[in-house]
Amino acid sequence: MLFRKDPCGIICITLTYTMLIHCLYAILFVIIIPLLTESLFGTLNALIVCTFVTLSIISHARAAYSDPGFVPLPKKGIDFSDMKANENNKQNGEGWTVCNRCDTYRPARSHHCRICKRCVRKLDHHCPWINNCVGEFNQKYFILFLFYIGVTSLYVLSFVIWTLIVFPHKTDTQIIHSIILCIESCLFGLFVVAIFIDQVQSITSDRSMIDALKSSESSRGSPQALPPTKVLFRKVFGPGSMIFWLIPCDLKKSNQITDSQNMYHV
Repeated sequence: MLFRKDPCGIICITLTYTMLIHCLYAILFVIIIPLLTESLFGTLNALIVCTFVTLSIISHARAAYSDPGFVPLPKKGIDFSDMKANENNKQNGEGWTVCNRCDTYRPARSHHCRICKRCVRKLDHHCPWINNCVGEFNQKYFILFLFYIGVTSLYVLSFVIWTLIVFPHKTDTQIIHSIILCIESCLFGLFVVAIFIDQVQSITSDRSMIDALKSSESSRGSPQALPPTKVLFRKVFGPGSMIFWLIPCDLKKSNQITDSQNMYHV
C-alpha cells in the first residue's frame, strides 16, 4: 500500500473522506430516519446512498493506495553519461528514453513526477485529491471515483431538494445539514464532472494531459490513426461487458499486468 507524506495530499484526502462521511451521516440520521423511518421509500434511498458512498470510497482507496504504474528502478547503477551527452540517443525508435532524475530506462509515454520522485507509465497528472499519480495502473479507479462522486452528488442534491418540498416544516438542524449537503453536492459535483470529462477525452484521444502538453511539432504535423474508441476504453477498464467496468476491481489478467511490469526491469 502506497502513502505519501505530502501535506496537500493528506489535507485533500481528509477533506474527501470528511465530506463523504458527513453526507452519509446527514442523509441517514438527520433526514431519512427522522422523516422516513417507516417508509419503504426511505429504506430504498438509504440503500442507494450507502451503495454510492461505499463505491466512491473503494474507488478512491484503489486509486490512492495502489501502484499507478511506477517504472521499476534498476537493481544496479547504470552509466548513462554517453546518452546524456548525445541528445540524439536519448530516445530510440520505440520511444524509450532515459530519465535524468531516476537514472533508468523508461518506456514510451512515461514521465517523471516531482512529488512521487518516480517515473510513471502513461502519467496523466499528480492528483492531490488521491495523494497519488494518475497513471496506467490506477486511471480506471480514478475515473470511477470521479463518476461515483458525480452520481452521488446529483442523487443527494435531488433527494435533499425533494425533502425540502415534501417536508417544509423541518428542524433547524435538518435545515442546516440540508444546506451544507446542497453546497457540497454542487461544488464537489461540478468539480469532478469537469475532471471526468477531461479524463474521457484523454482516453478517446489516447493522449494524457502531459502527452498533450509535451507533444512535439512533428507529432502534431503527422497525426497517427487511433484505434476504435471501445478498444481505447478497454485498455483502461479491461475486457468484458461495459457494466463490469463500473466495478472498482481489476478485470485485467493478473499475469498480463505482471508481465508488463517485469519487462521494464533492467
